[in-house]
Amino acid sequence: MAISPIEIRKQEFKKTFRGYDPGEVRTFLDLVASEMENLLREWSNMKEKVKDLDAKVEDYRRMESILQDTLTSTQKATDELKKNAQREAEMIVENAKTEAKRILNETRSELAKIREEIAMLKHQKLLMVSEFRGLLESYQRLLERLEKKVE
Repeated sequence: MAISPIEIRKQEFKKTFRGYDPGEVRTFLDLVASEMENLLREWSNMKEKVKDLDAKVEDYRRMESILQDTLTSTQKATDELKKNAQREAEMIVENAKTEAKRILNETRSELAKIREEIAMLKHQKLLMVSEFRGLLESYQRLLERLEKKVE
């Protein structure tokens, strides 16, 4: 049964011959009513504070949820960036290997051509030396014939 401070103040008691002192009863009832008013005001203030705190808690929960979603999104984006960077690095390495193989093949081909040219030049040198030797030998024979005729 809920009782209000006004009901306490308006409460009347019947008077009896040997009853309580009406002044003391009235003073006590006023004191109880005042205390009850204070408690009701405090309870009302507390109720408002609880309501405000509940609203803040709900706001914090929403913010926490948003932050959690943001963190999850950021983590996913970071993971995706890492994967993309890894794929790009692998592609760069693969392209570098392919380019290195191409350069190596070109170099081997050029080396084979140079070796072929060296072999051809050596052969030409041998031919020239042989021809020059033959020419020298011809001139030497010619000189010998000329010397014989001069004698």
